Amino acid sequence: MTIDSKEKIHEILQSDASNYLETSERLILKNILEKDTISELEINNLDKIYEKYRKFIKN
Repeated sequence: MTIDSKEKIHEILQSDASNYLETSERLILKNILEKDTISELEINNLDKIYEKYRKFIKN
């Protein structure tokens, strides 16, 4: 897993966005964290989740 992906997941989980995640989104993030390598589909899903909750993530 790339550092960027791991960083994005931690930003999401440590922000207010974690209160608004849907169950399916939580499962996607959990599955990505458990893997060493992630597929292109998982990267795309992560990017969509990150963009959806970007306003809750503090810079």
